[in-house]
Amino acid sequence: MDSKESLIDDVIDTFDFQRVYIAMTAVDWQWQTTEGNGHAVPSIARLKAMARHLLREAINNKVVGSGGFEARYYAKDKDQGEYFQLRFTLAESTSCYD
Repeated sequence: MDSKESLIDDVIDTFDFQRVYIAMTAVDWQWQTTEGNGHAVPSIARLKAMARHLLREAINNKVVGSGGFEARYYAKDKDQGEYFQLRFTLAESTSCYD
């Protein structure tokens, strides 16, 4: 297994998917079903699969997101090793003034 896959495994193993599932259930946050015949709160297995997919996509795109998840990849530089970040956001707001 290469180092990036090992890092992704670490993120998946330590991320609190149960907490995300509880939050999504509480607000009835649904995704389209894999069968394409409706919408439902995704299972923890599906949440993990989406997170893993996004983390892999972040390797080439640095930041990607979908369904509430945001995945980031930070390449190795002279000050620190490479790493990944995964977050799930229910709400966010940003403002910028010139």
